Amino acid sequence: MTDSAKTGCGCHEADNCCVEEVGDRVRSLVRLFQLFERDQIRTHGFTTTQCYALLELMKAGPLTMNDLSDRMNLSSSTMTRILDNLVRDGFISRQRSETDRRLVLVALSPQGQESAARLNDSVNGYYRQVIANIPEGKLEEVLRSADLLIRAFEEANPNCC
Repeated sequence: MTDSAKTGCGCHEADNCCVEEVGDRVRSLVRLFQLFERDQIRTHGFTTTQCYALLELMKAGPLTMNDLSDRMNLSSSTMTRILDNLVRDGFISRQRSETDRRLVLVALSPQGQESAARLNDSVNGYYRQVIANIPEGKLEEVLRSADLLIRAFEEANPNCC
């Protein structure tokens, strides 16, 4: 498709006429995600960031603080503050690496593993409901479009991701 090719909103990609339409849709998605957080994550007693830290550790296993910070796209100091509460509440443990004492490894405690599994089930259950409401044969199109949107946001914000 060329720069002058039409988009779904009837304007040309090189024009700025779709700015409001894109903004409206992104704001709608953000609002829906805020409701998702309230209904699926906060009911478990975690913030969104804590939830994703637990799920990342469940998926990847023990990580260094730097690796987890990178995966979460957060500064090390922000990640430390988030994990301090999870350590205090017994969901995560910190240990110095046996091979390099400068490295701190973070891992789920048994309580953290149980909580992460519950969170994962809750989040996946919600996504199953979302998928069930996508018209048959359109899921791959939705995923491709989401990938395009994610890449566009990453490119528009070079300090991100």
